[in-house]
Amino acid sequence: MSGRVRGKAQAPRSEAQPSGVRGKAQAPRSEAQPSGVRGKATRAAQTAAALLAGCALLGAAGALERGDRASRVTGRGSASEYWDLMARFESGHRLFARFLITNEGPGNRTAIAYGHLLHPDGTASRFRNGRRWGDWTLSPDGLTLDVGSSLLDQHQPEGRLEIDSDKQGVKIYLRFASDGPATWRDDPALGDYRVDLLDLATPVEGTIWVRGMAETVGVRGRIGITHTWMEQSESDLALRRIEFFSLGDGARLYVSDVTAPSGRRSGWLALERDGEVIQRGFEMSLDERAAPAGERYPLPSVLRLRGDDLEGELHLGRTLLDRNPLEDLPQPFRFLLSLKMSPRRVWTESTFEVTFAATNGQPALTLRGSGVTTVTFLNPPPSSM
Repeated sequence: MSGRVRGKAQAPRSEAQPSGVRGKAQAPRSEAQPSGVRGKATRAAQTAAALLAGCALLGAAGALERGDRASRVTGRGSASEYWDLMARFESGHRLFARFLITNEGPGNRTAIAYGHLLHPDGTASRFRNGRRWGDWTLSPDGLTLDVGSSLLDQHQPEGRLEIDSDKQGVKIYLRFASDGPATWRDDPALGDYRVDLLDLATPVEGTIWVRGMAETVGVRGRIGITHTWMEQSESDLALRRIEFFSLGDGARLYVSDVTAPSGRRSGWLALERDGEVIQRGFEMSLDERAAPAGERYPLPSVLRLRGDDLEGELHLGRTLLDRNPLEDLPQPFRFLLSLKMSPRRVWTESTFEVTFAATNGQPALTLRGSGVTTVTFLNPPPSSM
């Protein structure tokens, strides 16, 4: 099943404003307040503006369709949502980023943006920002998040990701164009846990610089984006989540497998075939690596996929990054989330081969390629999993 992209998308921020410049011309921000300037507006004025925008969004949240890029988290209970972005560049750099809105921080609708830029030599540069409700900005249409020095703008036809932090020594300015409608799979096994694939492998370009680099580097490549949301704590709905993005110039493939705390699983993939993104459900078995003594998070070495008209394998190789996600969050958000979960997140280089049987007059198709797999544990799995 494919979704459609939000129909009321606004024009890009300003046709006269080049990438990397964050000033007064950027409409989704406060018109009277340029980026980084907090002193002139009072805290009360900021909070009032944010609450007005938030109330409008809360009223419209229930009407948002699957595949809509806009924010939809409500102020109720333990609701959360996040946008994950994974990019691979021709320069050898990789980018992993998350923009999160959650009611599980101090108060409701706390916003956190964090991630890592991986360099060709294997080192990583981290960035992170966190703000309580009233101290970060969400555009009235829910498509632009501005959290401290981190910004995600998903207005079409051209979206933007910007990390502009002097303190952390990170300057990342990227532009990307959506390459098609969103895709998702409804599965009762996941209940309230929803994941939309917004972009499979759309072109991205821009500049990057981190402290220690002699000069800014121009980059281009491909980026994949997912949007996840739920009305309960994520750790109550998911125990382990595995995702793969190819992000190459060849076969474009996305694979998702989610295991609930009950042990129920849901797997599906999306690929581009003849210019169209299609998706399929599958069952997956794992060959797990021999875990070191005391290791609580066993990683798979091979993922075997089997569906009605497909079969394939995904081989996980060299580890690119291994993190406790809570360590990437600023306090006090880190402490509050640690009360509900003990997570781990690993990114690995991966290769795949997937074969689709001949159907509906189309010949059999075998896809091969490489990409990055992310394995996320919300909590350590039981030994029987």
